[in-house]
Amino acid sequence: MTHDHLLDEIRADLASFADTHSKIQLDGTTLAWRQNGERHDAQLVQGTDASYPDVQIHGSQHDYRTFLASQMANLDALAESLYVGLPEESRYVESKAVLEGLGDPAPVRGVIARLLESPPYGSTRVIFLRGAAGAGKTVALKHLARRQAEAYLERRSDFLYFYIDAQARSLARLDEAVALVLQDANARFTYRALATLTKHRLVVPIIDGFDELLGTSGGGEAVDALTLFLGRLSGSGVVVASARSTYFDFRNLRASADRLQSVEARFEIAPVDLRAWSSKEMCEYLVRDNQYLALGERSPEAALETLQRKFEVDQSDALFSTPFFLSAAVEVAREEDEPRERVRPIRRIIESFVRREVGKLRNVNDEPILREGDHWQFLHMLAEEMWWQERRELDRASVDAVAELFAESIGMTENDLRVFTARASSYAFLGAKSAVAGTGRSMLTFSHEYYYAFFLASFLASRLVENDDVAGLLGRSSLSPTVSAQFGEYLKERSESVSPILAALAERQVPVLTRETNRANAGALYEAAIRNCEPLDELVLFDASFTGADFSSTRQSGVSALNCDFVDVDFRDAEWSFVESPGSTFVRIAVDPVNTRFKGLKLVSGSTLYGVSQRGGRVEYEPSNVAAVCAKVGIELPSEAVPVLPVYSERAEAVVDLLDKLLRVAERMYYLSDGILAQRSISNHTEWSTLERMLQEHQIIEHKTAQRRGPDGQLRRLTFPPSVIAEGEARPANSDVRAFWRAIRRL
Repeated sequence: MTHDHLLDEIRADLASFADTHSKIQLDGTTLAWRQNGERHDAQLVQGTDASYPDVQIHGSQHDYRTFLASQMANLDALAESLYVGLPEESRYVESKAVLEGLGDPAPVRGVIARLLESPPYGSTRVIFLRGAAGAGKTVALKHLARRQAEAYLERRSDFLYFYIDAQARSLARLDEAVALVLQDANARFTYRALATLTKHRLVVPIIDGFDELLGTSGGGEAVDALTLFLGRLSGSGVVVASARSTYFDFRNLRASADRLQSVEARFEIAPVDLRAWSSKEMCEYLVRDNQYLALGERSPEAALETLQRKFEVDQSDALFSTPFFLSAAVEVAREEDEPRERVRPIRRIIESFVRREVGKLRNVNDEPILREGDHWQFLHMLAEEMWWQERRELDRASVDAVAELFAESIGMTENDLRVFTARASSYAFLGAKSAVAGTGRSMLTFSHEYYYAFFLASFLASRLVENDDVAGLLGRSSLSPTVSAQFGEYLKERSESVSPILAALAERQVPVLTRETNRANAGALYEAAIRNCEPLDELVLFDASFTGADFSSTRQSGVSALNCDFVDVDFRDAEWSFVESPGSTFVRIAVDPVNTRFKGLKLVSGSTLYGVSQRGGRVEYEPSNVAAVCAKVGIELPSEAVPVLPVYSERAEAVVDLLDKLLRVAERMYYLSDGILAQRSISNHTEWSTLERMLQEHQIIEHKTAQRRGPDGQLRRLTFPPSVIAEGEARPANSDVRAFWRAIRRL
């Protein structure tokens, strides 16, 4: 880094802490700025760090990172606030996690710590902690942040995890969300300085709940907000984000970076998968606070067997092996002997809590204020209001308004309403959150996302059965994967609801203004029905978008797909019989040449079919290769569109295979370094020199020399999104991309 670049960076760092619109004076080695209305003066002096100078201020000398942490940000105060503000979980048991495709499962804290030790050169590492709802992501991340705050205060560490609860806020306003959290923590700095602290690895932001905000349609605004924040980091630092579903299309982040060309968001994505608890971890949990004794057993192993028998599950049950469900099951098991009926565990837990509320919520005459059905209706209304507001929490005024509407609908007396609203904060499924800084408003939220998803899913199902303004309902807000999963479970239990719901989806008139959200939500509900219900004799899929849907191993006949988009859909081992598919497109669908079977599906390569991949193979776009795959699985192509002769030589095939590997890496890394290319066995491939030369000749890759501590680094960046380059094999594309593929065919 040159001297001028270093001074520019220091000036920008100070500006992020200084008062808005105040002038930063940096003359040679003299610094001056205003912060919180006060003038500060400092001197830059030679230190032991060759990259940054030391700073002399108030009679003391600090290295640059210490200066930012102590004098500018007062991270000690933030650490104290985080340590006190994040609850200590006496029953916490650490889950195991694994970096996608690499290594054996290890404690989640250790996996994340290893990813922090050696971030990639020239790119911000974005760690996505993925796991099913209830798997313990939030508890693990809060525990991680609290322990790190303790280590920072005891001088055992020099950075903080900064926990940001995004589950109830819109990441389209990330700056606002961070500002509110900073206010709650009484932080000395504002949101503008968070990027500076992250860049210098003094703070690692944890954005909890990112995936839910994306919904099922990709969440363009949320992805753009994250991209803008990454752009401020200039390819430095680490960010952690939690993701509720195992499916997350990382290409959305790359596409956002390409779309926001004024933002240089250099990143590398590292997906970390949280593993379900084993019996060992379940037993360890039951030991906490002697819970196994409270269940009347002499050992945690015996208590676990009793719970599994009571809830009719086994050790392989994915729901039972989540911390959320196990803790709720323990609570229910302590209160009742045997279930009233055979229902899925989550419903049994919720029904038990509702029955408890019926007995607890009584008026002055010691009579129950609400019947069981009334409780369900109220919880449906709360979930609907949160979905409508695109939040996961409501202020007291909103909760009171919902309660009043509910009371009016059932004829509740005014006295009973006062008792009811006064008890809302202690309701079984709700929890109170701290007041929003500066507003005095306390907030209420469902105590776990499972409850929110469960009640919203059953609300949606009831409205769809009634066929009441379906298009308007689905156009409100994107559904999260957790809600979609609960919708599928609801249909599995109540199969009689499937036909009227599918009919309502097929008969809706989709408004233009909410078309994208509407089609994505319809696709999510269709997918839930197909995956969880018995095949129907006839199935009409109307005006729906299926992005990343999993139809593997499904069986369906009589399918009419009308104006639908199937993008990155998994059809491996599926057997589908089609009646018609007018206006529908199939993009990058995955099939198994042996076990996938289509009947009656007539498509046109390059028109209604764009790309098809076989198990473990690359996505094929070349018409002759597409035709060969289609012939194996039963997709009918017009005979005149099927090439007879192969278009690639053996050498060209090797280059295309190498290109496919390069593009897959580029989807998760904005810049590609020499080290990454060697690590992924790309640059040491015999055809790498050929491929790189062709990419350069057609302006598809650009090189950038970036200075670092030591020798210059060589970085490469694709000038087009990977998907555009791949699809250019057979689809209309940029002239450079078309010329590139013509050159490959000539090899």
